[in-house]
Order: sequence, then structure tokens, then C-alpha cells
Amino acid sequence: MTLLKRVSLLIGIVSFLYACQSLNKSKTTIGYITISDQLSVEDSTVVNWISHHKLFNVKVINIIQEPGELKDVDAAWVHIPDESVYNEWSTHLPEVTELKKYYKNAGKLFLSNFAALFPAALGIEPLKPEIRTLHIKDNWLFDQRGLQSFRGHPVFKGLFGGGFIWDSYEDQELPIIGYFGDDFPRSGKVVATGKSYVTVNENHRLMVEYQEGQGKILSVGAFIYFSKDNRLKLHLEKFIENSLLYLVGKNVKGPITYWQKCNNKPREFNISTKSLKKSDERTLKNLPKTELVFEKDNPQNNFFDLAGRRALVMGKESGGIDELWVHPFRVLRNFQTGVIVENKVVWLNDLPVKVEIRPESLTRIYQTEYGKLKEIIYPSLLRAGAIVHYEANISKPIKLMVKFRSELRWMWPYSENALGDLYYGYDERLKALHVRDASGDFYCIIGADLEPDQNISGQYGDITWRSNKFTETQTDLNQVYHACLYELNSESDNVLNIAIVGTNEGKENALNDYRYLLSHPKKVYSTLTKHYQNLLDTKLTIESPGEEFNKLWKWALVGTDRFLVKTPPLGTALVAGFSTTERGWDGGHKINGRPGYGWYFGRDSEWSCFAIDDYGDFELVKKQLEFLQKFQDISGKIFHEISTSGVVHFDAADATPLYIILVAHYLKASGDIDFVKKSWHHIKKAMDFLYSTDTDGDLLIENTNVGHGWVEGGKLWGANSTFYLAGLWAQALKDASYIASQLQKEKLSEKYLSDAAQVVRVLNTDFWNDSTRFFNYGKFSNGKFNPEKTVLPAVVMYYGLLDDEKVEFVLDNYAGNDFSSDWGVRILSSESPLFNPRGYHYGSVWPLFTGWTALAEYQYGNSTQGFTHIVNNLYIKNHWALGYVEEVMNGAVYKPSGVCPHQCWSETNILHPAITGMIGWKPDVPEKSAALNPRFPLHWNEVKINNLHAGQTVLQLQMERTKTNTRYEFNLIKGPNILVDFTPEIAEGMVIDETKLNGKIIKVCSQTKRGLLTEPISFPLKDRVEIVFHHHNGVGMIPLMPQPAPGKSSK
Repeated sequence: MTLLKRVSLLIGIVSFLYACQSLNKSKTTIGYITISDQLSVEDSTVVNWISHHKLFNVKVINIIQEPGELKDVDAAWVHIPDESVYNEWSTHLPEVTELKKYYKNAGKLFLSNFAALFPAALGIEPLKPEIRTLHIKDNWLFDQRGLQSFRGHPVFKGLFGGGFIWDSYEDQELPIIGYFGDDFPRSGKVVATGKSYVTVNENHRLMVEYQEGQGKILSVGAFIYFSKDNRLKLHLEKFIENSLLYLVGKNVKGPITYWQKCNNKPREFNISTKSLKKSDERTLKNLPKTELVFEKDNPQNNFFDLAGRRALVMGKESGGIDELWVHPFRVLRNFQTGVIVENKVVWLNDLPVKVEIRPESLTRIYQTEYGKLKEIIYPSLLRAGAIVHYEANISKPIKLMVKFRSELRWMWPYSENALGDLYYGYDERLKALHVRDASGDFYCIIGADLEPDQNISGQYGDITWRSNKFTETQTDLNQVYHACLYELNSESDNVLNIAIVGTNEGKENALNDYRYLLSHPKKVYSTLTKHYQNLLDTKLTIESPGEEFNKLWKWALVGTDRFLVKTPPLGTALVAGFSTTERGWDGGHKINGRPGYGWYFGRDSEWSCFAIDDYGDFELVKKQLEFLQKFQDISGKIFHEISTSGVVHFDAADATPLYIILVAHYLKASGDIDFVKKSWHHIKKAMDFLYSTDTDGDLLIENTNVGHGWVEGGKLWGANSTFYLAGLWAQALKDASYIASQLQKEKLSEKYLSDAAQVVRVLNTDFWNDSTRFFNYGKFSNGKFNPEKTVLPAVVMYYGLLDDEKVEFVLDNYAGNDFSSDWGVRILSSESPLFNPRGYHYGSVWPLFTGWTALAEYQYGNSTQGFTHIVNNLYIKNHWALGYVEEVMNGAVYKPSGVCPHQCWSETNILHPAITGMIGWKPDVPEKSAALNPRFPLHWNEVKINNLHAGQTVLQLQMERTKTNTRYEFNLIKGPNILVDFTPEIAEGMVIDETKLNGKIIKVCSQTKRGLLTEPISFPLKDRVEIVFHHHNGVGMIPLMPQPAPGKSSK
């Protein structure tokens, strides 16, 4: 070895040793405190974990023999797993007082499980915590336990403000130490309460923080076990890591909030802000309008909703506003307006009324004793509020009484009193009521551009009008009721504008939005109208011979787009469904905080985004993918739901494979390879998680201890692996292979593709039931199968993964009356002993199931039935919530049977099967190509498809046909050229005599598979292309398009 090489080697060794020393110094030293030199199994496991952690060193300290060693550590941890060990510790309390001295001398203490009794035992905390026992039965994910912060704390970094950290493999009696009921620690702050399945246990205060000078204690009274089997070990370790780093000041970013003790009683405060001038826009003359409108005389109590990206307005057609939410809380409820007639109030919802429902607004025209009164309700597109506009066509002044109540109901799963005491005050200068929480972050302003003749606010149960004044009733509810009396006259142009604003971003944001709404009411309306008109002008629309089809299609675009919701600080993504708190489960709370399914869902958004990709809103889909990735679990799992209050719930097993499928769908539709490259670590993490869930080596990902598949409960519940989930896994593997290939990860791509082939084989063999001629519902852990026939195989058929000869039997079942009603497809046969027409997962009709069935039918050539199922969903828009599609329909009678009158994936299951199946549009932008396989219904002799999107490319398709000719015209509207692989559906028995492409005869193979030409006609679309088929013979069927009346049974 040369001298130079020796010197270089020596320098390298020295550098390495220096780096190791620096790394060691940067680590945090944790003193693990014991009272014995003999470590228990639990102690040894904890010490071993600390010693192997990249951020920590460990020093075991016997507090009895060597208390002076505390000075050499950055933080000390006392872990007492059970009561017997605590009893040993309690015999050494004089020695344990060294911990108190350590704390008072700026020491940092972490106390876990029974060590949570020490603050009281050592005189740090006056109120002794209570010991309780949880009786837990091992049951999939339903027995998980954890902790939830108030509005965030650094100890939950990477756990989204709270998380589950304990999930045992057995039934157990689990002790918890904390403050329960009305008890709060006197000297400490509550960092976190308990958390169980979809529940925040606010009265279980289990994690407390103490601080005296520079000294700090974190006390956690439950769920910390290292030597016991725990399915959530990764999450427990992350929580402990966060807590130790927080104690030493290395993890302090983000909000630091605590649960507060409150009286839950409104308090009045004084408020005065700058007055607002009347706007010259206030009369709303010459408003722009979108082309869509439903008009109805004398409506009943059907639901309506209006939504921007922040505000959601809901109520009944006949009058008032039931609820107005600006996520994550309800701003007001029970908004009512009445006309004063002879010293009595006549409420508008009791008057004759005509309603006009538009994408942007709800207009009501009332007949009063004084003439016509028009009411227009509309939200802002981007700002956190809405406007209620009144204009009177009267000969003399009219007085209106307006009343509502506000309680700042924070979104479930927090309780009705989670935000604590309300603060309210009437602002005379601004002519508005202010309502806020103690922090001032949750802030509402509701007022008008006219001075009221009278106003009243307070902790009331109701406000009425008697003897020319307001009278009120008392209540013990934590709410403020407010009422105003306004006069509309010539001086006010007979116009009144009321602005309703709420935000969780504080007073200044609320004031800015409030002032903007009342200063620019026409601009607010115009902005929303332009948004919807732009949606209809730039996204995929259909011009068919059916005017009703065309109109309702546009309503489906509107109804889908409406679900994009921004919630600070979570982000912007799709929520699942709209309804008031009047319907559905109340979350176990006295005052319901669940507005339908108006929070963020993983699988709902994924199923919906396939359609949104299809119609060309790639930015929306990208936002959704970013949101899914932002809240991906540390295990790689994709969330099932996130309440807009920020509580994240990981449950459904299908959300993760659907995420992979959506990434590939987005990549093919948009060509956004840069985004996918940046997302690769999320994609790979999700795939690794999925692989980890195959615990028995049968190639199938599992539901057991991972989450429900499609069915969440009821008579169909229970399988180790459902056919539905296995089918998603096969497609996820195929799509992961595609993604990996596009990113030049060929070995991984080959593995995924090989594994996909094996899973497809299992689907077609193991799950096939020869006796029922159907695919089994699911596989049990003992290897046996549940043979129940369901709609769920339709999903796997949509992906084209199943053998044609087997699919034929299944599709015949779906086309029969036992599966297909006149308004959609049931989850299982009406002949099944499990069938209940109201059963959420065992008998009802979901537009989602109907859309899945249509996708399967188009994929395997049953296009006539596919079209029928599309219009089944479409025609629901003509009833109930006008313009929108219900979440669930009854399985025997044409009526709603779900929680939400307006559901996102019900809308998209009109769009997705129509675009993917009927139009047959399947772009692959990374390959600069697109498949186009149109299957238009036989009664459409002409159709135009506008705005087919493939990345930056937009094209138009037209079809015209007679008995002897079918003509297709393709026009490139904008963007790069694209290679089109065109394989239209050919009627059974049709003979193609001649085919011309741009006037030149071309050879076409007339053989078909699943009704499509077996060999595509491929051409680069640079400008305009025309293809004409000359043909004779052929037979087909005009689809059935039943339009049952509400309340009728299926024929």
C-alpha cells in the first residue's frame, strides 16, 4: 500500500470515528428508571427499544441506589405497566421523591401507565387520578384504543392529532389511569383523552402535561406495553418517540393545544367594528344564470343543498335554512324568516311558494298579503359564507322577522360541547351578531345591510313575536338564539341582504369575508355562476337526441363538483355526501354533529375520482391524491375517513388498493409523470402495506384485522378475504406494474405483473362456484367460502379480469328482476334469505352498485343493459333532492332509504360507466394514445361528445347513423396530437361492406369480441378524421328506460 493510500485510509477512519462520535452526541439520552437491578421482561423490552433507536441513547438508573445519575440524562422515563409493579414502587416513595427534585430542577419526566399516579403521590398534582378498567373483546379493528388531542399536539406528529396505539390479540381487562367525568387535573394540562372506534372519549382524560419552570412532565395513564403482542406496535413506538423528543424540546412544531374545563354556557361580550356602506350591487339586478334549472310550484319538504368550497347550505325546498356549515363546524341552524301581519308573524315556509333550483342558487318566490317576496340563497365559491337575498314587489313597506340559533357545533366525533363556552355579542355598527369560541379561532358573523328595527340575542330556546316585540324562552343548551326585525321599503329598494360567515381561522378572516360578501353580493353570485358555466363548457358533455339525458348529465357534473371542500388546516378534497343532522346516526351525542357523510372518505373519493378523471378535471383528482398521501398512515395504509374536525380513522381495507388504482388511472388520463415520481414513496409504501396483510400466504390481501371490505356490517359481514377485495388487489398489482414501468423500475414492474397473474388465477378458480354458477362472496380463514350471490363481482368484471364464460352467468343474474329493479341494482338477490329491502348492506339499491353493474356490462358486451342502468341513476334526479342522486334507494319501493339525499359516488356512477363504457374513452397519455370503444344505444342515431380529455389534448367525437351507414367524426380541439385506437361496437349479425377513413377505403376485420371489433382502427389525430362504415343487416335492442313514480314497486 502506498503512503498516499495509507494516509487516505487513516483520514477515512478518523472521519468515520468523528462522525460516529458526533452522531452519538446528537442523540438524546433517556434515563430508564427502575427500583431494582433485575429488569423485568417489560423493562428489558423497553430498554432494548430505546438502545436501538437512532435518536436515543439509554441509561438504566436504579433510583434507590444512584439518584445522582439523573443529572446525566436529557429525560427520565418511569414505566410501570401494572398495579403489582406500582405496589412495589409505592414502598419506596421516599426514594422516589428524587424524581420530584429532578423535575423541579428543570428535569424532564415521562410517566407511563401506573406511573401516572406519581404526580399526585409526589405532591405535584392535588387531585389523585382514578383507576378504571376497560373490558375489551378482541374484535378486528373495533377493539383498538388510543389517544386524541384537542386540536393538535407535537406528541402526535405523524399520527394526525391522535391515534390508536394499542390493539391486542386477545380479550383483556385493561387498566386506565386518568381523570373521568367532570374531573380535571388541578395543576396539569390535559394533552389527550381516550380514543376508541370512531369515538373520542372526551371524559377519559388520560394524558396530562405538567410544567414548573424548565421542568416538564408528560403522564400517560394507559395503553403502553412493549412486551405484549400489539398490532399497532409501530404507532406506539412513534408516539413514544414523539413524547420523549417533545420533553427535551426537539419536537415542538405545530399546534400545542389542551382540553379545557368549561361551563358550557354562553357569555356575552362587547364588540364594535367599523361600519359597512351599502353596496351599489345590493339589488342583484341582471344576474347571470347557468342554463340549468328545476322549477317547482308548491314544493313539499324535499331536501336541497348549495355549496361552495367552504360553505354548505342545506334545508327543505319550502322554506328556511336547516343548517349552514363552514367546515369544520356548523355556523347556524333553524334559519327562519317570517312576515309580520297584524302583529303576528307568518313564517314563509307556511306560504304558497314557487322554487327555482339552479347549480348556483335556490330561489323562492312567495305570495304574501303584501305582494310577492323573492328569496335567493347562494354560497360564495371560495369564501367562508353565504348570502340570503330578499326583494319585495310590494306597494307598501313590509316587515320581516329573521331568527336562527348558533352553537358552533364542531364536527363529529367531537361532542357538542367540545369547543366549550360560547361568546356572543351584537355589533351595532356592523349590524351583525358575532359568535366565537374561547380561543377566538372559531368565529361567526351573521348580519345584514339594513339596520334592524329590533334585535335580541341570548341563551334562548326560541324567540317569538308578540305585542310588537320579541319574546324569548330560556334553555340550558350551550347556544345563542338571535332575531332581528327588518323593514323593506322604498328607501332600501325593498331589498335586504343577509350575510352568514363562519371560519376556524379567526376574527379577521371572518370580518374580511363578511365585508366582501355584503360589499359585492352580485360579484359573489356571478363568480359562482361562472364557475359552473365553465365546468359545463370545458368538461365532457353529451349532446344526444334525449334532451332530458343531456340536461341531467350536466346536473351530474354539477353534483359531483360540489363535493370539493376546503377545510383549514386539513386541505381541499372530496367529501362523501350531503345531508342535515336530521338523518342518520347521531354519533352518540345529545346534539348531532354528523351532517350526512359530509367529511372526507378514502374509498368514496377514489371511486368518485375515476369519473372526474374521465371528464377531464385532472387538477381536482391531483388535489385528492395529495390529500390521500398527506394523511397516509405510517404503515402505508390509506385512511377510511377524516372528519373535517381532523380526526383520522383508518379502517376500510379497500381504500389502499383503490389508491394505487387511482394513481395509475390519473397517470394515464393526465400524463402527469412528475407528480407520480414525487409520489413514488407513498405508492411503494402502500404496496408494501398491502403485501404485509397476506398473513396466510394464499396470495390474497386480507380483511381480518385490516378493515372491512365493501360490506361494513349486517348479515353479509365477515370474511378473511372478500372476492371484491381480492379483485382490487389483482388490479392494484397490474396498475402498480404499469406505474413502476413508467418510472423505469422494471424488476419491480415484472414482480407486480407476475403476482397479478397469480391472483387473477385464484379469482377465476378458487372463488368460482360451479353449483351456483357465480363467484363466491368471500373466503373464510378456514379456507371455506361464503357462496352468497352479490353485486360485488361487478367490480372485478369492470377490470376485465374474469373469464368470459363465467361472467355470462353472472351478468344474466344481474339482468334479472331479482337483482335489477326499475331504479337500479340490489346488493344481493331479492330471493336471498338475507334480503331486506331496507338493509344497508343486504337488500337496498345503491346507485353505486348500479354504476358498477353498468361498468361490468359494458366491459363484457352487454351494453343495452348497461345503458338502462345508467339512466336508472340519472332519473333519480327528477325526484326528491332535485338535480341530485340519493345515496341509497329502497330495494322494493321507489323511495330513498339512506342518510344522504345527495351522494358523490352516486353522481359519479352516472358519469364513469357512461364515459368508460358507453363512450369507451380510455386515454394513456404516457404512451401518447387513447382507446375509443363507443357503444351508443340503438335509439341514438346521432350524438356529439364534447371535451374528451387526454392530458393537454382535447377532442370531440360525433356519430351519425342510418340503416346502411355509420359515420364517426373526430376533431382535435386543442393540444398535442394523439394516436387513437378506435374499436366501435358492431351490432350482432351486421355485415360491414366497406370502411373509409378520410374518404379512402381501408381494410377492417369484421370479427368482434364482446361486441367490439377485434382489431382497432388506429390513426393519429392531428386535426380532423372521418370514418364511415357502410353496412347491412344487424340486430339490436333499444334499452328499457323505466321511469317509476315515487312510492311504486318494480314491475
